[in-house]
Amino acid sequence: MALTFDEVLEELLRTCESRADFAGVARATVVRDVRGRVRLALELGQGARLDADALTSDLSRALGSWFVPPVLGDRSTPDFRRVRSLVFEQHTPWADASYRNLAGERTRPPDGRWHRLERRLSKLDWVAPRKAQLPWKLRRTMPAVVTFYSFKGGVGRTTLVASTALQLAREAKNVVVVDLDVEAPGVSSLLGAVSERGLLDFLVDHAAVNATSLDGLLAPATALGDEASRVSVIGAGRLDADYFEKLARLDFIGAQLGGDDASPVTQALRQLLLALANRAPRPDYILLDSRAGLHDVAGLSLHDLAHVDVLVGRDSDQGYRGLELTAMALGRRRTLDDLRCAVVQTMAPDDPTAEEYKRITAEYRKRSYDAFVEHVYADDDDLPEIDDDVSAHYPTVVRFQPRLVSFTTLTVRREELLGADFVAVKDRIAALCQPEDP
Repeated sequence: MALTFDEVLEELLRTCESRADFAGVARATVVRDVRGRVRLALELGQGARLDADALTSDLSRALGSWFVPPVLGDRSTPDFRRVRSLVFEQHTPWADASYRNLAGERTRPPDGRWHRLERRLSKLDWVAPRKAQLPWKLRRTMPAVVTFYSFKGGVGRTTLVASTALQLAREAKNVVVVDLDVEAPGVSSLLGAVSERGLLDFLVDHAAVNATSLDGLLAPATALGDEASRVSVIGAGRLDADYFEKLARLDFIGAQLGGDDASPVTQALRQLLLALANRAPRPDYILLDSRAGLHDVAGLSLHDLAHVDVLVGRDSDQGYRGLELTAMALGRRRTLDDLRCAVVQTMAPDDPTAEEYKRITAEYRKRSYDAFVEHVYADDDDLPEIDDDVSAHYPTVVRFQPRLVSFTTLTVRREELLGADFVAVKDRIAALCQPEDP
């Protein structure tokens, strides 16, 4: 039976470690390319010898087309040795390397021997185990950036964005809402904002000529009535024939440009946030309506753009799986010291005294707690209790409101956005946005 992607690395370990002459290898790095195929770079210990041709043959038999020869070793050609040096400069320790030996026993290779180098085209901001790099620290003189993210669409995420913007505006705060979902835009129509240009225009212009102009980008949220002047919206862009041309040129991959490890989109979005932070009147809050799913822009907006992450979901099997994946990603990028996260459970039954409401909210709270314990709280010696309502995992519940299902703009539903559940979400976000400086 042919190997699958999930089996390749373990089979490579088993093949290498089962050879007697592999004991002399001091350092081994697996390079997995964007298609999932693997290469192997080796450094031998002093005085050690290894039959690289025989190992190449063994790996070709065991892995088939998944393996790309030759093995890059000490006796490779000068060009291959230079490639091997570059690999060793970029690799990271393979801390959880293990395999089943020929006897079927789970085995770990010697510590420090194995390393990995993953070459990915996308999803870097979901999987990279590095500290989040925010555009600025939370200070009183700079706006707080808040991302609203949901693993699944149709859970009321954009409605939460609109409600939060409306409530903050009623408190005399200046707010900018940015639609990051350029492939399925909706914020502009919901908030009644019409502009000449949109986010997609800014991204494409910046990628081409480093343009950072805000001209024509922002429009008032007319659907919010009296508060429209305090809420500005950057929509995705004008949906015409040219929209597809611009979308086709948008580079969502994590390609490096020169000495900067940020993608073109990362660089453009950072410049957009800086331009918004320095405009007059300066916004107090920038709310990012991220797109659903494991999309690159969603990972970027959660991990490298926002001070506060709002994770929106509902009681469903897919929702729970998405919540765990998101918690896993947060655990890779945030420490407990810089974690500012609000979990929001939407579409709960309307009656909080009903048994169904209690069952569903208790299950969501447990699933959220389990995900945070495993992936976010893992290094904390003092775990919070599951019912600690100020901890990051504890969900704020928004009950289902039928009147907020079928409408095109919020003009006729404005009062529904000020209900107690929405107020609780806004209060939670505002508390998390407290600046770090005194």
